[in-house]
Amino acid sequence: MLSAALKLGRTPDATNDDVILSAMDRAIPRRLLTPRRLVIVVGALLIVAIAIYAYIQFGRLRTLSVGAERITISKVSYETFREYIPVTGNVVPRTSVYLDAVDGGQITAVYVEAGELVIKGQPLVVLKNTKLQLEVIGREAQLTEQLNNLSATSLSFEQNRLRHQRELIEINYQIDRLSRHLAQRRPLLLTGAAAQSELTDLEADLKYQRALRSAVLDAQRVDEGAQSAQIETLREAIVAMNKNLTITRENLDNLMITAPISGQITLLEGHVGESRAAGQRIGQIDDLEAFKVSAFIDEFYLSRVTIGQVASVEINGATRELEIVKVYPDVRNRQFEVELTFLGHAPELMRRGQTVRMRLEIGQPSDTLVLKNGAFFGDTGGAWVFVLDESENIAERQNVRLGRRNPEGIEILDGLHDGDRVITSSYGRFMDVDVVRLDAVVD
Repeated sequence: MLSAALKLGRTPDATNDDVILSAMDRAIPRRLLTPRRLVIVVGALLIVAIAIYAYIQFGRLRTLSVGAERITISKVSYETFREYIPVTGNVVPRTSVYLDAVDGGQITAVYVEAGELVIKGQPLVVLKNTKLQLEVIGREAQLTEQLNNLSATSLSFEQNRLRHQRELIEINYQIDRLSRHLAQRRPLLLTGAAAQSELTDLEADLKYQRALRSAVLDAQRVDEGAQSAQIETLREAIVAMNKNLTITRENLDNLMITAPISGQITLLEGHVGESRAAGQRIGQIDDLEAFKVSAFIDEFYLSRVTIGQVASVEINGATRELEIVKVYPDVRNRQFEVELTFLGHAPELMRRGQTVRMRLEIGQPSDTLVLKNGAFFGDTGGAWVFVLDESENIAERQNVRLGRRNPEGIEILDGLHDGDRVITSSYGRFMDVDVVRLDAVVD
């Protein structure tokens, strides 16, 4: 069959074509590379090249397109970084005086109301305490009795002193008389004008009077010592009773409650006819001339907050500074309390309970690269950010190392340069992508 076909001018692959060749014709083989096929091959290679480039460029990177108006872009800049924390505090008077019922009693008069301004010494509330009044009367009677005892004892001691003095005078007189008489009779003993027995009696009387004088002197010394001790004891008792009576009278005077300082009554609990127990609070007066700020800070900063640190606050359009004067170490509800006072005079028109928002500096300012703080930090923990390229149409994930942070900015330690533009809004949609493509150019 093959030979017959060749004789008839057919090619082996032309079995399906009913072409009859003459003896003058010759078979021409088909060309594999034709212009049409060349165009198809070149187009296919181009498509494959584009696909390979796209895979290399974007296929291995997870990409997300987002509108530029839906994100926030911030610029890295070199500036002074101040480490501070926002603190909210309440204005309270620097001095508050509490009014308590010292001994208690029944309220008989109330002269003021809560919120009024009072001056020092102004009567506020009057109490009545019959028991205390009777106690004062009893102490006065005891004091009067002790004074009478002291007077009687002093009079008795003075009488004893005078009696001893008279006895000594009499004894000294007898001693002097006997001494002179004995001196006169002794020379007469040799002449016989005086008897020996007479001299012996005179000498015995003189010895007796001298012994009696010695006993009287001893008795006088003993009496004077006992008298002095007894009088001193009575005087000490009288002094103690006077002190007790003074205190009792002061308590009696305290039934009239007066303003200890000038200021505003911020608390007054009492009505006529009510009874107040000893030590029970009746009112409170705040000094309106000086204020302080009480604030609570997160326990995380307990080791970094110390006395003397300065905070700033804007009040009535002006910036004022405050200084920490007291730090309470007790932690309650994961917070600790501090007290701050204004440097200089306190601002005018301050009110008790007013809220102030301060910036408390907890570190020294330094010049460094700073990026604006944003929601991205909470998503990445500061480990990486999206940085825009030069076209500002594409942002790629880039690892960074961040340092200190305040509500406005974050210190850049590594990974960014001055002038870099970074997406600082939330990364909630970008956590699983490597490239963010912006739909429009961001200025």
